[in-house]
Amino acid sequence: MEGLTKEELGQLAAQMDAEKVRIRAIAGTADSPVVAPAQREHLDDGEVADEKTVQRQSDAMLKHYRMQLADIDAAQSRMKSGQYGVCIDCQQAIPFSRLQAYPTAMRCTPCQNLHEQRHLRQAQPSRRPASAEFSSPR
Repeated sequence: MEGLTKEELGQLAAQMDAEKVRIRAIAGTADSPVVAPAQREHLDDGEVADEKTVQRQSDAMLKHYRMQLADIDAAQSRMKSGQYGVCIDCQQAIPFSRLQAYPTAMRCTPCQNLHEQRHLRQAQPSRRPASAEFSSPR
């Protein structure tokens, strides 16, 4: 498989730039407090709990946005160094169609599937046989 053309690289670069603008616009609104500080002293316990829950969700979204921006920055660095669009595992070209759908992809689809399967097996806790789970100690 051949590498990406200049036109394809340009299209993907523009796609990543647009995504960065979109994420920054969304993240900017997620960074503001849910309740203004002057209003906090009038909240009851339930409202405080709700505010904390919303704040945790907002923090998680901000973390997600930061990770997306870091992925885009890394992809743009690979683009500048000439390594963009090359699978980090098998060193083969990543198809343009995959990069259009997921511009920050570091692996081709087969290698990504293998990577996910390996990590899924590592993340799963080992299970005891069913008979051991229900047997009582004697």
